Amino acid sequence: MSTPVVTCHLNDNLAHVRNLLLRRDIGRVVVVDDGHVFGIVTWTDLIKAFVSLQKRWASHPIDEVLVKQVMTKNPILIRQTRSIRMAAKTMVRYGVSGLPVVDQQKTLSGIITKTDIVRAIPRTKSSRLSVSEVMTTDVVTLSPNHTLYRAASLMDQNKISHLVVTEGGVPLGMISKIDLASFAPAVAGRMSAPRKKFVFDNANDRRVYFVPVAADLMTTDLITVKPDVSLLDASRIMLDHSISSLPVVDDSGKLVGIITKSDLVRAVTRFR
Repeated sequence: MSTPVVTCHLNDNLAHVRNLLLRRDIGRVVVVDDGHVFGIVTWTDLIKAFVSLQKRWASHPIDEVLVKQVMTKNPILIRQTRSIRMAAKTMVRYGVSGLPVVDQQKTLSGIITKTDIVRAIPRTKSSRLSVSEVMTTDVVTLSPNHTLYRAASLMDQNKISHLVVTEGGVPLGMISKIDLASFAPAVAGRMSAPRKKFVFDNANDRRVYFVPVAADLMTTDLITVKPDVSLLDASRIMLDHSISSLPVVDDSGKLVGIITKSDLVRAVTRFR
């Protein structure tokens, strides 16, 4: 498990949580009060909050929306004495990416995430499997000219965190939930990120708008693997480059699958 845990309180606001996620480069913040776990806030929770049309506070600035309004309540917990395999099975069963770890008094003592499971791959029998044995072959893709809104819709419909951008079957880039959640136009002529292409028409003192497409959002420095690579090597690549998925390509460079941390977690559940 990872310690210490990044936490927040029930009455903190979403702007604070968003800053924690970005600054610490993490996927979730645990909501605590007096050492006990009341909820968890993930990037998925934030995205749902940002695009919600049903909630009364949907039109409010995020510094006016409280954690307790958005958090996933009563998250699945795991005891610190449980095995790595049990943690992996629990993640798969409940479809979660992280489990707050508690002691016998249910006091928070750590957190175990998919990244922690991947880090443990060398100590499991699953390390001997190949990428082809666990990869997802039905990859959800989109073209460079699909819009941000199409990307968000595909992620929501398929319950996934990454999309591969392809052209002619060849992977060009990837878009993650973090890309969507942190996306923002440039302000006062400054770029919020180097690859974002928002500009100002200073001569007319007005902003030039356009609908952002996948090519504007995607990460282009792709790292790919071949199907015969071992899970041990795939896990090391993910950890070394701080990434959560690897497009799998054949000898001609065509996309044939994708392997994610979720696939690696499922692999750990296969062996005692």
